[in-house]
Amino acid sequence: MARLADLVIEEVDGNALLARVRGEVDASNAAELRMAIVERLSNDTTGLILDFSQATYLDSTGIALLFELARGLSARRQTLRLAVPPDAPIRRVVDLCDVGSVAAVDDAPADSLAAFSEPE
Repeated sequence: MARLADLVIEEVDGNALLARVRGEVDASNAAELRMAIVERLSNDTTGLILDFSQATYLDSTGIALLFELARGLSARRQTLRLAVPPDAPIRRVVDLCDVGSVAAVDDAPADSLAAFSEPE
């Protein structure tokens, strides 16, 4: 099975995770991405930023993954933010599927990071 997406996860700003997704997210790898992300989350994690700046494709399985992650994080009082530049190939899909109703959609990873740094 070909790996369509690469995932790099790093801790940022103390307790937030930044997951950089590069390539295609579809039915063949969405479950694998989900498991890799969930394994890194802890009770101390304040939130998760998914950086889709380098993502080239996102199908309905990938969209479902975003909704699932948002619900799961919300239940744990954690936050999901997405970084999807306006010119990214997947931005239209994210907007059409109203992912912004469950997770903030920022134009750049720096915007997402800044939002986690702001006092509540």
